[in-house]
Amino acid sequence: MVHQIPLIQKFSEMSEEELLQFCSILYEQDGIKALSYEALSKQGALYYHLYRHGVNQKALIIQLDLQEQYSAYKATMPMMRRGRLSQRWTWEHIVKEATLVKETMGMLPPAAWFQDNGQQSLVQAVYYLGRTWEDLRKELNDFEGSNFVASRNGMRWLSHPEAALSNFLYARGIQHKRGERYPDEYSRHSTAKYAFFDLHFLNINGEWIDVEVWGDKPNGHAEAHYKIKREHKEAYNESNANFLGIHFRECFNEEILAGILEPHIGSIDAFQFDKPTDRLIHSTHWSNADELLEFCRHLVTTMPDGQFPCEGWLRKRGKYKNRPGEVYNTLSIYIKTWLGGIRNLRKLLDQSHVSTIEWDKDSAIAAYQKFYDGHGLTPGQARHITRKGGEVSTKLAAEAARIDNAVLKFAGGSVAVNELLGIVIDKTRRWTREAILDGFQSIISEWKMSPIQLLYEHKTGKTKFPEETYKKTSQMVGAINQQFSGVKEVYEILGFEPPSRPRKRRTKRELNELS
Repeated sequence: MVHQIPLIQKFSEMSEEELLQFCSILYEQDGIKALSYEALSKQGALYYHLYRHGVNQKALIIQLDLQEQYSAYKATMPMMRRGRLSQRWTWEHIVKEATLVKETMGMLPPAAWFQDNGQQSLVQAVYYLGRTWEDLRKELNDFEGSNFVASRNGMRWLSHPEAALSNFLYARGIQHKRGERYPDEYSRHSTAKYAFFDLHFLNINGEWIDVEVWGDKPNGHAEAHYKIKREHKEAYNESNANFLGIHFRECFNEEILAGILEPHIGSIDAFQFDKPTDRLIHSTHWSNADELLEFCRHLVTTMPDGQFPCEGWLRKRGKYKNRPGEVYNTLSIYIKTWLGGIRNLRKLLDQSHVSTIEWDKDSAIAAYQKFYDGHGLTPGQARHITRKGGEVSTKLAAEAARIDNAVLKFAGGSVAVNELLGIVIDKTRRWTREAILDGFQSIISEWKMSPIQLLYEHKTGKTKFPEETYKKTSQMVGAINQQFSGVKEVYEILGFEPPSRPRKRRTKRELNELS
């Protein structure tokens, strides 16, 4: 018979052991949900007296040895997100939802399909749980009844390391094929009746090389069992001059793999690229990178500024520690491992212009000065032109916004920085088409060069003219895109062809210093 709940005042008379015993009765009576914080807090002063003994809700679960049951219970409970209750994503829930899609479509679609069909949260959950899309494919046994990983040439392999090796060979034009069965005599050297090589490739002499990719305990085999299996294979291949064993981790390292294969295929740089992004990713990472890159593209669409976030944002570090949403620690690791880091990822996403600068007062002021010197207008002016519909490139507008925000946060705002740098903004002057054309013509007549060339020579010290003239010329050049499609249109109207500056041939020492 289940014990009755005592009167509230009796909790104060209970020892820690008696309180724990009472909680066990609650568990027997109502199940694991009775030990949630919400349920405990409704039991009068129970939780207060537990806490008085140093037992909070988490410690209670541990002391009753119910961690596994509580984790399973918590995983089934909805959570509050953006003011609405939503299902908590667990690996089991992901597999269940993906299975429904597979049953409907006859296959598991790529991650991009889920993103395009209103199920992007499932894809996000895969990664923030520390999994990959390939893990989900394996869970659903989605590769024609077996667990296969496709390499770039369309061949399917039993593991990622094998696919990585295939990609490396394919990128270098090396003929290769899936592993074939060992000769029948192998069974006399092993407890196994048969075995398969992992891969074969042609060496520089036109001979097939037999490859084993060594693992630690692949496909769920016990480590001791796999050790024996490997020893049998190594013993059998001891006299095989065309045998090559490679540890699976070496298959993911382009440099190490190149060294291992050089005696067999020579030193060959990758030259066969099927996708625009292939040149920016090591060939050994292609299979892993494809769907990860698709997920990153989707994540960009969820960002307010349309830019892939920095590592601090992904990991909730520094100024982003209190941002809403999930932590993407594992995604950050995958980006480093498979995509070469966030800077390289931004190249793949065509966002090379996105800054990875860690802003402070000095870096913000320096960037502001560089922007003004390079464009003849302040970041604020560039943003004003954009808001008025002026022709400012998306890249320049994004750069201006970043710098403007940085000086606002770290350097007191653009007014303070303008005063510090001696930049005077003439708000009364409006550069009309006529004013720009007259200004260009005046400088061309006097200096026999365009205002842009004149600004360059002033900056490099070849020509010096009054600072006020420099500022006025900078502002005029910066206003070109407000009235014209570009400086080329101004040249065409004036019939002016700017003289080319002779290129100085760099010495070998200068080139080395630049690199």
